[in-house]
Amino acid sequence: MKMLLHELHPSVVHAPLALLPTATVADFIAVASGDRAWAKVGRRLWVAGTLSALFSGVAGLASSQEVRLEDPRARDMVFLHGMGNAVVTLGAVGVTLWRLNRPPSLTQSLIALLANSAALYTATLGGKMVYELGVGINPMPADARSGTLKGPPLLSREAPGALVRDALQGVRWLFRRARSIWEGSRPLHSGAKGFGRGYESPPMPDEALVPDSTEPRSDAPRM
Repeated sequence: MKMLLHELHPSVVHAPLALLPTATVADFIAVASGDRAWAKVGRRLWVAGTLSALFSGVAGLASSQEVRLEDPRARDMVFLHGMGNAVVTLGAVGVTLWRLNRPPSLTQSLIALLANSAALYTATLGGKMVYELGVGINPMPADARSGTLKGPPLLSREAPGALVRDALQGVRWLFRRARSIWEGSRPLHSGAKGFGRGYESPPMPDEALVPDSTEPRSDAPRM
């Protein structure tokens, strides 16, 4: 089974989600203990986490152009997910540049903790997009409003060009959507935040795809 281009982002996004919080923890330990070894560990983790976040961000921008987003709620949830991750990544870049030549500080560590909290929220949106709204799921029913456009295989000759082209198109899409929200021409969907008023999980089908194993079967032997 070939891996498609839009599947690159969910495959690599776990790296920054693990490395950046670990870097923050290392910095807190260094601040509390004054141990230079922990400060060095934190610095290296910040570099690795930020580089992985940048790569994951490019892959995510490309993925936004490789999926079908006819549902306004799903489309705006992708927008919030992308813009939120862009802010978090820029924050990680700033912390990393600051940490290259400086030891960790309590203020910097608290800022990093706040950025990681924001990343947790955007990651939650990513999960809701996939598992609740079906964004990027292949195959989906032909009449589904979310799914995938079936881009090129990841290891094909077309993939590098498509990655760059779709990433640039994803940047333009984010800015255009942000502008339309700012101008009020197309307000943000009330359910795009993933919670609160206007957000409702998709209804469950009347018949489950997999039978509930906790319910007794009619043909089960009686004791």
